[in-house]
Amino acid sequence: MSVNVAHTDFTDATTLFADLAAANAMLDGLTVPDATTSTDGVAKMAAIVAEPSGNSATNNQTAIIAILTSLKNAGIMSSS
Repeated sequence: MSVNVAHTDFTDATTLFADLAAANAMLDGLTVPDATTSTDGVAKMAAIVAEPSGNSATNNQTAIIAILTSLKNAGIMSSS
């Protein structure tokens, strides 16, 4: 996976940074877009979901719905 990182362009062909503060400012300015269903980007962590308690279809269905809700709330899965 590769992602384009937004940044400001250099202004001098021979000097990367005027000083340490300028180097840190450039690093602070780097941004990576959020991931979408069609674009790579930064992925978020979903909240933990409890394991199913029991072996019934209803318990499994409840756990699956909780997982899907957690992924949607974290912005990992599209809600539409």
